[in-house]
Amino acid sequence: MTDDHTVVGRVVAILDTVADAPAPLPLHELTRRTGIPKPTVRRIANDLVARGMLIRTEDGYWAGSRLMNQGLQSAYQ
Repeated sequence: MTDDHTVVGRVVAILDTVADAPAPLPLHELTRRTGIPKPTVRRIANDLVARGMLIRTEDGYWAGSRLMNQGLQSAYQ
């Protein structure tokens, strides 16, 4: 997904990219795949970690429990 330069667009791009990845994504790879500047990806991803949407591992960012729960709830509805 390309960067549309809106906050919501950038958040969605990061979440979509992490959700589509078969393994945790390091910051540099998340930056490359989204096209969003590295400091912005770091700031947004860390905020998403604080909110439970992502988790940060030694290998990078991965879907968090809150993101997975929302996906399951959407599928159920």
